[in-house]
Amino acid sequence: FEYRYVLDQKSRGQWFVSVLQQTELPGVSGVNQTGQSANEVRGLLSGTHTQQFTPDLLLRAKAFYVTDASYLQQLSNSGAQRALPSGESNLLATQRLAYGNTYLLGQYLLPLQSGGVDTFQRLPEIGYSLPHLSLFNSPVLLGTDTSFVNFYREQGFTQNRIDVLPGLSTDVLDFGHIVGLTPQVKVREVYYTRGVQDSESHHRETFWAGLDATSKLSRRFGTSEGNTLLHTVEPSVMYEYVLPTAQEQLTQIDQVDNLPKKNLLTYAIHSRLLEQDGNRSFNWLNLTLAQSYQVGGVQTQARNFTPGVTPPFGTVTQPLQPATTAVEGKKLSDLWMRAVIGNTTPQFTQAQLAGAAFGRGTGQQPAINQYLTIDAFFDPYRSSVSQFNTDFRVQQSNYWYLQVGQRFTHDGNRVQRGDVWNPISFSQVYAPTPEIEFLTAGGAFRTPWGWTVGAKGYYDVKNGRSPEYDVVALYQNPCKCWSLGLYILEFPDRQQYNFMLNLTGVGWTENFGTAVIKSILSPLLIGEKGLPWAAPGGPYGRPQSAIPQPGMDGSGR
Repeated sequence: FEYRYVLDQKSRGQWFVSVLQQTELPGVSGVNQTGQSANEVRGLLSGTHTQQFTPDLLLRAKAFYVTDASYLQQLSNSGAQRALPSGESNLLATQRLAYGNTYLLGQYLLPLQSGGVDTFQRLPEIGYSLPHLSLFNSPVLLGTDTSFVNFYREQGFTQNRIDVLPGLSTDVLDFGHIVGLTPQVKVREVYYTRGVQDSESHHRETFWAGLDATSKLSRRFGTSEGNTLLHTVEPSVMYEYVLPTAQEQLTQIDQVDNLPKKNLLTYAIHSRLLEQDGNRSFNWLNLTLAQSYQVGGVQTQARNFTPGVTPPFGTVTQPLQPATTAVEGKKLSDLWMRAVIGNTTPQFTQAQLAGAAFGRGTGQQPAINQYLTIDAFFDPYRSSVSQFNTDFRVQQSNYWYLQVGQRFTHDGNRVQRGDVWNPISFSQVYAPTPEIEFLTAGGAFRTPWGWTVGAKGYYDVKNGRSPEYDVVALYQNPCKCWSLGLYILEFPDRQQYNFMLNLTGVGWTENFGTAVIKSILSPLLIGEKGLPWAAPGGPYGRPQSAIPQPGMDGSGR
């Protein structure tokens, strides 16, 4: 049962309830059925509500509940849902102020594949954030983030934490219009009502200093077709220093509690080659290279998140301090490379966007995304690739597309991408894990009879088998008044056949089957009316973009 409502322009939501009477245990491999009854009632409840009280006050609520921890693993159509470690319910209220904003958060994690009755819950969390504010009209900027959290759990001790993080920075200081320097300092004061082994209060002060130096070179070229090529090169160097502090007596729940020392130099170069033709552009290359160098000592212990590993304090379901493994740290991190060729987002002309805004179309097809992305790490000590991930898509307007992907991770340490101080830095590694290698392939096409058909498959190269492949189809009648979705999911131990019927006047659905169809078919259905999901540019009751549909002869109609 699904209920959707729009009370007014400021209040809307949707709720989904699924209940079934089980008469025999489902034969799903890899799922522990200990203590599970063959004859029982199983169910799922999920929903969201959004309430805009004033232009500055917003409330969002999300609820999730299942009757047993193995419900999604055994019955869900979504791979992401089957892999969820926990289900989240939360209530978030945000208030924008004259200076900064404040929020109130209540979060409850329902244990699924990890966690238990001793899992910490944020009930509640209150915070305040002040973005960079000029002090007395000077180039010095003040910012701060402050939060109070009550960590509650059903079993085990509870604790409170207060985190205060003021910081100072400046506007970019130009030197001859060649190099721009941005100095930054932050002081983090964290107060705990108790420690990991004692009930005495604890506190920790941490100092972070950073200096960023960036330059930018650009040149514009003309082509024989009358277009222009813009080439930019942006080298940058970032130095960070974090004072070493003791955290052996602290309960480590999230990244605020884990602040290792840092004496790191990160250098990067970002280059882009962009072709512009009037209102359209094509990205010939967007390349980023980055690497970090440990100025101080190297890492000797790495966090181990392998399921089932016993932590030094706490339990497997709720570690109070994570398990660690001895590693041989290196001065140089792996070299990170990310390259994008082509447009990864749909490219509409301004005329098409304006036409969509006023409820009319231009009769032109959008130049939809066609791209190749490469994300890789190169180990300078092994002289080999430690991670290599690619995705390639080719698409003909909104008629068809084909996409293939590949994921490879060498056995050994895993590079940690960024930290609480800087998202692009590589100061830490995780504990060694086995090699991973798998392939993905998917695509979809439109037929002249209103059907859009697609499929996606996965192949585990290491184990020589396919863990899942999906086949989906969506029919839209000529007036887009209703649609019918069909999907088949194939797993090693079972098959699932499902259908969904959607009426345009009623609204869209957001269940697990919708997520499967949307992920495969949405590249061909951008901004269309009558879809069984909410999409930018195409929600019900708003003007729709008039993307023509393919006719029998391949022309738009």
